[in-house]
Amino acid sequence: MAKFKPAPDPRGGHVRLYWELLDSNAWRCLSASDQRAYVALLRGLRSTNNGDLSLPLSEARKHGITSKVTLAKNLRALMAVGLIAKTRSGGATRGGQRLPSLYRVTDMPAFEVPAKNIEASKATNEWKAISTLAMGRHKIKLAEQAAKDAAREKAAKTETQGQKMTLTGSETVPIGPLTGSETGPWSAVPGQKLTQAKLGKSAAKPMTARVSA
Repeated sequence: MAKFKPAPDPRGGHVRLYWELLDSNAWRCLSASDQRAYVALLRGLRSTNNGDLSLPLSEARKHGITSKVTLAKNLRALMAVGLIAKTRSGGATRGGQRLPSLYRVTDMPAFEVPAKNIEASKATNEWKAISTLAMGRHKIKLAEQAAKDAAREKAAKTETQGQKMTLTGSETVPIGPLTGSETGPWSAVPGQKLTQAKLGKSAAKPMTARVSA
């Protein structure tokens, strides 16, 4: 007896959303934009590439997500409620190549991709742990706050590094006029060299001038 083989779907590929997931608190606490991002991510799912899924903005735009900020927020929300998990963090390589972040949907097995250091895993279904809508919304809020804190910390670190300035140059090299001293602006006089005085206890003391012979 020949083995039955179903005919291919005449309408082509499709995205499958199980009722169990659609009726879950994890799904219901998401915004409409978050849900669109999940469907957009599933659009790239094939039989063996779970774990190697990405969602660039160019693809997200087809689903009504038009900004990087919104897309990043959507992906954070999906991870917060356990519908997806990150398998690789994106970023720039030493050669300047930009790599996207990769994800897996947690209700299906993930497959190994050695070239991208992605390990195989069984379905983990973290989304089933969201027992109430309030719990899911709280997790999303915490994820957003963590992202804001990380952004502020990065900005503060960058600002601090930018303030570390080293004064260079020789004491005998002519310098331009200085303004803002206690005695008013300096005047530039031809043939005059200005020598930086050594700073004393107070950095607010004005610079002294030395006229060359």
